[in-house]
Amino acid sequence: MRTKHLAMIFAVLAISSLSVAQDARQTVIPLMPKSVSGQCHALVNVPAKLVSKVEKIPSQEAGETLEVIPARYEWIEKQIPVTEEEKTVEVIPATYKTIKEQIVVEQERKEYEVIPAKYEKVSKKVMVKPAMRVWRKSASGAASLAGEVMRLIEVSAEYKTIVKTEMVSGSQVREIVIPAKYATIEKKVIDKPAATREVIIPAEYKTIRIKELVSESKQVRKATQPVMTKITRYEIIQPAELSWQRVPCDSDLNEVNIIAIQKVLKATGYRVVVDGKFGKGSREALEKFQDSKGLAKGAITLETMKALGVNVD
Repeated sequence: MRTKHLAMIFAVLAISSLSVAQDARQTVIPLMPKSVSGQCHALVNVPAKLVSKVEKIPSQEAGETLEVIPARYEWIEKQIPVTEEEKTVEVIPATYKTIKEQIVVEQERKEYEVIPAKYEKVSKKVMVKPAMRVWRKSASGAASLAGEVMRLIEVSAEYKTIVKTEMVSGSQVREIVIPAKYATIEKKVIDKPAATREVIIPAEYKTIRIKELVSESKQVRKATQPVMTKITRYEIIQPAELSWQRVPCDSDLNEVNIIAIQKVLKATGYRVVVDGKFGKGSREALEKFQDSKGLAKGAITLETMKALGVNVD
């Protein structure tokens, strides 16, 4: 009779918790399992099972770089006439005058300046944990030594903000024209030619160095790979549910076993008074322990006692 009485208490607690947490949707209460004489069961909340997946998302998009190969020049020697060939006379020599003339010693050329691509950082929200339904302890309601009133609530999805670098404008090249360079030379020209008998005076030359273009400048564009960032997402592989599980009967959940449970909880780091009385502090510590191990909540199940190392069989 005591075993049947304890099973009925667990059923009433679970159904009361369910009625408090129900919303507009209909929750299905599972049928009581088949059991042998002397066993006790309680309707408990089995938490949802999650699996984590590591994904790569781009934090910086693919872009491009621009490289300019400058033009190549070589210095060469060139003869420039500084006096013209002339004819003069023996009797009346010619008269001369000196003039200045500019010659090109370095040709006009073009150079290119690379204006790099511009990027800006953009914040983006990424869902890392979806919304789910979980059972949590109700603030009020019936409770017993073997279980508590639970409430089914909606837990919002969790998001993570990542910063992503996006290209605003691509790289460009600005053309710069470098003007030609000139050298000024003095040159003799005939001011007044000779008369009477002509005399030929050959032209004179001067050797100078000139910078000559060998190859034009070139532009080379290269693509850049995107930069990837790893994030962890959580997916529900099994939703939270109500389930009947084995629990210790009244005769098994005595002061000795309660003290054993309290000692393990205290040794694990929870604030528990070891007094053999399963009060509010002990219940809160046990619920935190069940949360940390992913165990069903709402009762002291045999699964929980096994995780604590307390044997009641």
